Amino acid sequence: MYDPSGLYIDPVLSTFSVSLPMQQQYYGIRLMPETPVRTQSGNYRIYDRSDWLITEDRREPGTVAHEVVGFKWSTDYFNTREHSLQVPIFDEERQQLYSLGGLADPVFGGVQVLDPEQNAVDKIVRSIFINHENKVATLLRNTANYPANNTVTLSGASQWDQYTGGTYPYVTSDPITNILTAMRQVYSATFRWPNTLAIPTQGLSFLENHPRIIDRFKYFSLTQPGAFQAITGFEGQVVLLDSMYNSANNLDASINLQWFWGKDVWIGIVDPALTMNTQTFGKTFAQIYPDGSTRPTERWREESRKADIVRTNFKYDLKITSAGAGYLIKNAFSATAW
Repeated sequence: MYDPSGLYIDPVLSTFSVSLPMQQQYYGIRLMPETPVRTQSGNYRIYDRSDWLITEDRREPGTVAHEVVGFKWSTDYFNTREHSLQVPIFDEERQQLYSLGGLADPVFGGVQVLDPEQNAVDKIVRSIFINHENKVATLLRNTANYPANNTVTLSGASQWDQYTGGTYPYVTSDPITNILTAMRQVYSATFRWPNTLAIPTQGLSFLENHPRIIDRFKYFSLTQPGAFQAITGFEGQVVLLDSMYNSANNLDASINLQWFWGKDVWIGIVDPALTMNTQTFGKTFAQIYPDGSTRPTERWREESRKADIVRTNFKYDLKITSAGAGYLIKNAFSATAW
């Protein structure tokens, strides 16, 4: 009686879909750790080195001992600003889901992967972190944020991927020397060795195959844990940066994926501890909300819209707390490296 083609509705598979990864690693919080604060704004102390002075301490009998002045310090200021995103979940969305058989698919089996509540939270949290990642990357990659001796810009034959046809010791680029120079400069400024080396993940293969590094590898196993740290003298953690964003200016434009961290390499001190008298390049000062968290998610009902609203908040300020505790190798890799 009926044309079968008019009765059949293509199902939506519950076992396959196409998308960019729903979750990716973000490195902003790792490089500028979160420090919870109770107030929206405030000051923190920066001590000078007056207690490192050589002071005359010889005392003759019957005389008063020399006195030293107390600690001296300056202050810097943080002022948190709230970053919030929200998304509505409409009743019609839930109604449509359940009209298709609810969350369980009786014909094809399995559970529908469409979970509007969870997807809403994931989306806004991911967007909050993407914005934070962008702000941290912009700060760290700006040479103006460093002392003059704490940054170098490589070009041409000095870039780490420029060694085609070169052999040791004639290849010009020298990543080991660049890293050792950075380590010495951070130590000179802070009296602490850097503990974090951040490298774009695509650049690692250029380092592993660099003639100068291969020459040092002669006495190491390529699979030996920590071999890279051993041959460069760097003993901290190596962070491979691979976070990306879509630079298209609207949802309908073609996807244009960009790397947050470009072709730059960063080396410095990262101290996530909540402690006094420390050195760390930067901090994310995050105000604590009334529920005790720094990134609360809220839900409420808007009956006029027939929708539930989900909102995530993050009130923070990014501060470079010790510029000398970081070193930027700008354009470590060439524009054509990847």
